[in-house]
Amino acid sequence: MASKKSIAFQNIFLKGLPIFMALIGGLFLLFSFFFWERGIMPILPGIFTESVAVPISFVQLATELIPIELENFLLFQNFESLPPIFFPNMTLLYGAVIWLLFNIGLSLISTLKKMYFIGATALVIFLLAFSGINGLDIGGISSNYALISILFGVLLPIVLISFFAGNWGILPRFMVIFISGTITLYIMGAVSNIPSPWIWLSENAAFPAAVISTLFLLHIGHVIISGSAVFLIKLNKGTGLKISFHLILIFLIYFLLILFTLLDTMGEVNLPFPTLPPVLLMLVCGLIGIFIVRLKIEQTDQAFDAPVIGESFYWTGFAITVWTWGRAIFIENEPLYEFLNHIFLYSQLSLCLLFFIYLMSNFSQILNSGKDVERILFKPQYFAYFHMRIGSIMGLVILTVYADGIIGSQLASASTNITADYYGQTDRPLEAAILYENSWLQYRRNDKAKNAAAHFRFNLKQPQQGMDHLLESFNYSPNVPNILLLSAKTHQQDKVLDALFYLEKGLEYYPGNPYLINNISLLYSKINRPIDALAKLEEITKENIIAQSNKLALQIKHGLKTDESPEIPDDLIFKINYLAGANKKGDFTDFVLDTHQIPEGFSLKAALFRNQWSNKIETPLEEDLILMDSLVALEQPGFEERNFRETRILRMLQQSYINETLKYINGTAMVHPDFGAYYHEMAAKILAGQLDFEKAAIDILVASESGFINFKPFHLAILYFGNKAQEAKTIESKYEVSFPSWMKFDSDGILEKNDLSEYYQKISRLHQSLPGDFLADLDALDQNIFQEEFAYHILVHKLHWLKKPELEKVKNIITAKTSSVLTKDDIDSWYAFVHSDTGNGPSEKIMQLFQLDKDLERNAYWTPFVWKKVNEENDELRKYELLQEAIQFNKDPFLWIQYVKQSRKIGLDSYGSTAMAEMRGWLSAEQIEKLQMDNF
Repeated sequence: MASKKSIAFQNIFLKGLPIFMALIGGLFLLFSFFFWERGIMPILPGIFTESVAVPISFVQLATELIPIELENFLLFQNFESLPPIFFPNMTLLYGAVIWLLFNIGLSLISTLKKMYFIGATALVIFLLAFSGINGLDIGGISSNYALISILFGVLLPIVLISFFAGNWGILPRFMVIFISGTITLYIMGAVSNIPSPWIWLSENAAFPAAVISTLFLLHIGHVIISGSAVFLIKLNKGTGLKISFHLILIFLIYFLLILFTLLDTMGEVNLPFPTLPPVLLMLVCGLIGIFIVRLKIEQTDQAFDAPVIGESFYWTGFAITVWTWGRAIFIENEPLYEFLNHIFLYSQLSLCLLFFIYLMSNFSQILNSGKDVERILFKPQYFAYFHMRIGSIMGLVILTVYADGIIGSQLASASTNITADYYGQTDRPLEAAILYENSWLQYRRNDKAKNAAAHFRFNLKQPQQGMDHLLESFNYSPNVPNILLLSAKTHQQDKVLDALFYLEKGLEYYPGNPYLINNISLLYSKINRPIDALAKLEEITKENIIAQSNKLALQIKHGLKTDESPEIPDDLIFKINYLAGANKKGDFTDFVLDTHQIPEGFSLKAALFRNQWSNKIETPLEEDLILMDSLVALEQPGFEERNFRETRILRMLQQSYINETLKYINGTAMVHPDFGAYYHEMAAKILAGQLDFEKAAIDILVASESGFINFKPFHLAILYFGNKAQEAKTIESKYEVSFPSWMKFDSDGILEKNDLSEYYQKISRLHQSLPGDFLADLDALDQNIFQEEFAYHILVHKLHWLKKPELEKVKNIITAKTSSVLTKDDIDSWYAFVHSDTGNGPSEKIMQLFQLDKDLERNAYWTPFVWKKVNEENDELRKYELLQEAIQFNKDPFLWIQYVKQSRKIGLDSYGSTAMAEMRGWLSAEQIEKLQMDNF
């Protein structure tokens, strides 16, 4: 019973383990062929941005509508060829698998009869000699100590077992051989001085594995014909059909299929019909071959006693073949898998033809008899094992000669690629580049080698050599990754038309390729051919989200009509671009991006914050500012830090934190003085929107001194009414910009009066005015179409001064028209809120208009709300701080006199005296005296 269990266990080991490894290897091969798609040579979408000016706010001054703009970002994705990827762990796994299978094969060899054992041992020596083992440099560079050691560690146990332990089972043989060989290998790896010796050994395992794969592929050369014959013979038992005709038909179809596949693989002809990939044919042949092996074992003498040994040999060879072929595809060792392709097709052509001739010559008389012909199919020893094999070898030689001996170049190039991969994985780019270059010279159908060599040369700061490689590839063996890289590098040299040429030419080689089409479209956009750019993108399927995102960005960039109500995919980049388009049109989107889920990459990060905060904001300001401050504080290029600063400005401005916005803008202008003109001009617009023409005029002049030249008529108006009339006229002359059309000057240079000029004169001094003055100005605007607007500004900036009768007057002016936005109830609730009267609080419209759920003191120019906040405070020091903050911006006399009063109250009389002295700059002594009498 124990003996039977032992035999059953050994059979499981002999067949089960190789079959399992072949199954895993077959799945790996199918994955590499169908799904990997040159994943080792990544083509990924890179992101670049282009800005589009978006109005984030508007300043309305009578007929002037001044946009305050900040950039939003459009994200474009162009495909880039990245350096080949290395997978060291995958390399080690492959090496471990081949070593395991190799040891299974060694244990099987130890069971062979003497002459066969000697021949197999010689083959093992040959394989180890070409395994790169001497590359471990043990005892000197390329010395033979490593080879001698591994031969001793591997062959000695095989010889001893074969001669002195012939009765051992296969499992003890395997354990002894595996342990002996592995210990020897481990010791050599440990004492080797080369970097990553295990990577070296694993990489170089591919060469002996390729030799074993060649033997296996030759072995299954005729299995389709022999298998078909066996199947038809068994199917015909007792029927007597003429299966020879069926066999002839099968042979012709399969022979032509293999022939056309070979011609297609060699690129000799452009076939009008598809052919099957050699990989799939090999898998089919491999699975059919096991049945033929069993027949051969039954009918002929073998080199082993137990049939299971033959089957184990077969499955081990099959496993090594699928793993090696699969890895060649996975790592894009094109010479190696082209070598396997050719060997497989050569063997199929020659062996199928010879076996068919053998079959027809020896069995044509009895094939149709319905007898058990399959039992003698491999019996004719002489022809079957001599003449047929000789003829097949001749056929192989003829095919090799016909193909110009290309398999020699393929194998040499594959070996060089293997070594180059090792140097690439051990961070030695110069050596890797040289080896990849040599590999390409040996065999030019070698896309990865040229691509890797070019990338390594660019990384080594040798751009000319990198460009030479790409141009050679383009001229002799164009491929998509190298075309993309060549176009990108040419574009970096500002040779846009050349970059476009390479892409367009590449599209002739690879029609319909989405990578090339996408990049062509973006270059069309760059040379101002937007219609052609969009037309190109239309060639890519709508399921391609990158193309759709680029299309949307191009439409926004060039001001073209976007698709009506497009379906918004769940793609971050598409949504960011969609936000930019919506912001440009002033629309709100139906979605809000999560600005706390920060993506990697500056472009994506910057665009997310800028575009979303230009649209809707649903996150707390304090958290957002902390986040922005953390991004600003990072060590990064200046333009990145400046971008985050501008986004922080946007975030504060969107919720009317005017005080902090203006201070941060000035701080940013100091940190980035080269962009001071831009920031001071922005500050001027914000200040003009708050009716502070005086400070706005100062910022415009500072912007001019910093290099600002893009003056508009409204700039001159702000300067003029900001007490900088002479400077306004200087800029008018210097930059050839006109005053607004409503500003007419007489021959003496005096501004002519009209409704607009009167309005501007009065609105420009509103903050500094006392009630008697601004109410008089309101009366003076009687019959003026801008009286209603002036009255509204009184409510916003001077409501704290108004008594009930004065409020009624202002309220009646604002609500006189039926089109008025505010109702009397809205204004009453507003007044009650500021003056702390009893009531239900401000109306919903007032709450929304001023976002009263936020800090009341955030805008110093909203004087009524600032005073409301001061009154609510119980801490005297805090009251002082609020007033001190406000008077840094606002010249409202009430705020200033309250500041003087509060300074004296907490013992800071000197500060109060200084403020009183400054008030004399815009108030008369009588006005100041009256303020003191009313408030002290």
